[in-house]
This record gives sequence, C-alpha cells and structure tokens, in this order.
Amino acid sequence: MAYDSDPAADDDFARAWKPPPGDPPLWWVEKFEAKRKEEARRKAEDPSFTTTLERVSRAGSDAQGGNPALRFLSAVLQVVQLLVVLSLLLLLPAVLHDGGLALSKPWSAFAAYLAFFGLGSVARVVGHGRLAPRKSDRQVSTWGGRLAFAAFVMALPLLHMSAMYRFAGLALYTNAIPAVGVTLYDAIGGAGFMAAIVLNAVAANHLGPAYDRVTAPPALVTSGPYRFVQHPIYTSYMLLFFSYGMFLHSAPTALAMLLLCVLYYKGRTALESRVLEEAFGSYYRDYAARTKKFVPFLV
Repeated sequence: MAYDSDPAADDDFARAWKPPPGDPPLWWVEKFEAKRKEEARRKAEDPSFTTTLERVSRAGSDAQGGNPALRFLSAVLQVVQLLVVLSLLLLLPAVLHDGGLALSKPWSAFAAYLAFFGLGSVARVVGHGRLAPRKSDRQVSTWGGRLAFAAFVMALPLLHMSAMYRFAGLALYTNAIPAVGVTLYDAIGGAGFMAAIVLNAVAANHLGPAYDRVTAPPALVTSGPYRFVQHPIYTSYMLLFFSYGMFLHSAPTALAMLLLCVLYYKGRTALESRVLEEAFGSYYRDYAARTKKFVPFLV
C-alpha cells in the first residue's frame, strides 16, 4: 500500500496532537482516529516508519527529561533508596539470626531484586526522567484507592521479611533446607527470577516515556510484550514475588503474595482501563479486545 506524506501537514498534525486546554480528551482523540489508524497500519507494514504518537512521545520525553546530569543524580538517589529498602526487606531478617548473612539465599534474592528494579525503574529514570507526581495518580484520588494502596504496601514487606526470617531459621537450625544441591523450590524460584527480570526490563523499555502512574500517557504502547498482554509490568511483579516465596522454600508465602497482587492489580487495572479509554477511545477498545491483561490467551 502506498502512502502520500505531506511534511507540512504532518507537522501541523503533530502540533495539534495534544488536545487544546479544556477540550474533552475522548472527543479530541476520536477526531483523529482515522489518521491514527492509518499510521498504525503503515507502522505494521514498515517498522521503520515513525508515527505521530512516537514523535510527540519523544518530544514530550525530551521536554520533561530535563538536564541529563539531573537525571543521572536522580537515578543515583533511586539506587541508594533501592539498596536501603532491599537491605531492610531481604538482609535484615537474616541478620536477626546469628550467621544469617553467611547464607547464600539472602544475597541471591538481593541480587535478583536489584537487577529487577535496576533494569526497570532506574533505567527508566535515566532514559526518560522522573515519573509523574504521585498526586497525579488517579488511584490515590479516592479513599478506596488510598486504602488499597496502603494495604498493599504494608502487607507485601511483611510477607517478604517473614519469609526470609523463616528461611534463615530453618537453614541454620534445622535440616529442613538441604545444605547442598538444587531443589525443586530452588529451580522454580531461580527460573522465575530470571523470567521476571527479563520481562520487566523489556516491557519498561517499550513503555519508554509512557511508563507512568495511572494517568493518561502520551501514547498507547502496543509493541513488544504489549502485543500480547496489557500489563506485562504487573505480570513481572507477580512473577517476581511468587518466585521469591518459592526460592525461600515457602509455597504459602508465594501463593499469598500472588493472591495479594491479583487482588490489588485487579482494581488498579480496572481504573487504568477507564483512564486509557477516556484518552484513546475506540483505539484502546480495539486493543483491549484482542489482548489479555496478564497472561497471553488466558487472563
């Protein structure tokens, strides 16, 4: 299929891509639905073609990214915060047992989590600048959303710390944990860690500047893992936490964290769907109709 391109018209379209202040986003997006679908078809036929959404997304990223030095400092601060949080969650419970840090599992879990968040969140800050302020997150705009978020961020650390404390005690004072060899728990946990790290890094890379809180992003990302599921980042989190429980020989912890994530992300994704439908109209509805939320072809 041949496409005629008028650079001047494309530039005008790019400048008009953002809705004027006060205009309803849904009305504005559907006004350009034909243009968007035309570009989507062209992108499918020619991957090197740059759509207006991509151009505007890059421009927004450049405008919001700020000074590269400031982005680097922000990333360094995030790394420091990450190291502190992971030390409290994964190393402190082991320290409470004499000789706990001599075990390999606390350090292996620490390394896996550091790789997961370092290649995801920190890499995103370096490449695209800071996330939107939390106050712009639609989830925390209601009391129900705030309570759900508070319950999630309180329960998850407790499950992490209790699982590590239990494992260290069993490994040091009993014969319940084999001293040598690889168990089924180890294999499932280790493989899950690697899969979660790769999925999170790839998904975050495809999201780019659209990787944000529950607010309307500059573009609807449908490439990479987003071709198959709507929320691969959330899938990677669930896989990470489930693998953590299995890695520490605690199937109940693994299932509890998986259930906690399912309950929390169910509400969050429902809100995200409303936000994205408001912003992208039938373009999002078409995408949602052909993809699953978390696992391809299943759920």
